[in-house]
Amino acid sequence: MELNLQLHHPSRNLTGFGDMEMLLCWHNHDLGKDGAFFSVAAGTTVPLGRTEENPYIAGGVGDSHEHIQFGNGTFDPIVEFFYSRPIGEESIVSAFAQGRFPGSRNDEGFQGSKSFQCGIGAMKPLGHLGSGENSFGIAGLIYQDLSQSTWDGVIDPNTGFSTLSGTLGISWKDEEFRNWSLTLLLPISIETAESSDGTYDVGPVLSLGIGF
Repeated sequence: MELNLQLHHPSRNLTGFGDMEMLLCWHNHDLGKDGAFFSVAAGTTVPLGRTEENPYIAGGVGDSHEHIQFGNGTFDPIVEFFYSRPIGEESIVSAFAQGRFPGSRNDEGFQGSKSFQCGIGAMKPLGHLGSGENSFGIAGLIYQDLSQSTWDGVIDPNTGFSTLSGTLGISWKDEEFRNWSLTLLLPISIETAESSDGTYDVGPVLSLGIGF
């Protein structure tokens, strides 16, 4: 039993870089309202994330294997848009959407999931945070949908889900004009492609971001 767990579901931490994204962007200011901002972008992923060999073949002959990958191993088209506009005297509402559309297999026979995500949000100033510039409170909803990936054309049963999550966070600029954000992602509902209960459970996610 222990050997089987080590082969199929080893307990370990995985670290690494994911695929990079390269996009060309067009944007427009004051679209529909003074202070509004609209952007649309298109491009491709660059396969920098680590990939794995087919885990079902490896597992079938008793070899250790890994299901989790950091990338698709292919150049995948991406499109996205973002729109924000002021509401009232200080608040801002926004919406975004992004899609990733793998169309080929990598050298190991893997074709990644088609992915789509979109969201709406609102931002309101909270005043000064320490010695930095004004801070903003952020709240919103995010929907994500991933189709099932394949190995040599055969569906991977451990992939595919859709989820709706709420977000709460704060953003601010420090004295060096770096942009910081602290965001809590709270899952509301989730459905997996394989209908068995407990296939994929997501807990809250706390993330810290910095922009230069």
